[in-house]
Amino acid sequence: MSTKQLLAEIDRGINALQKARALCLKGEAVAPKARAIVAKAAKVTKAPAKKAARGGMSDEGRARIAAAQQKRWAKVKREKKKAAKAALVVPTAE
Repeated sequence: MSTKQLLAEIDRGINALQKARALCLKGEAVAPKARAIVAKAAKVTKAPAKKAARGGMSDEGRARIAAAQQKRWAKVKREKKKAAKAALVVPTAE
C-alpha cells in the first residue's frame, strides 16, 4: 500500500467520524426529549441480568441437612402413628 493510498484511507475514516460526530451533536441539540424517550426504551429492552451462580455445598453440609430432614420426618411419622393409635383406643363409658 502506498503512502497516498494510506493517507486517503485515513482521510475517509476521519470524514466518517466527523459525520457521525455531527449527527450526534445535531441529535442532542434538536430533540433532548426524544433522546430521553429512546434512553427509556433502551432500559426496557435490556436483557434480564443473569442470576448469580449458586454457591457450592460441601458433601458434609449436604449430609447434615439430609440427616436433619430425616429426623424431622421421623418425628412427624411418630406423632402420626401416636394419633392413629389414640383414635383406635376409644375409652368405653360404663
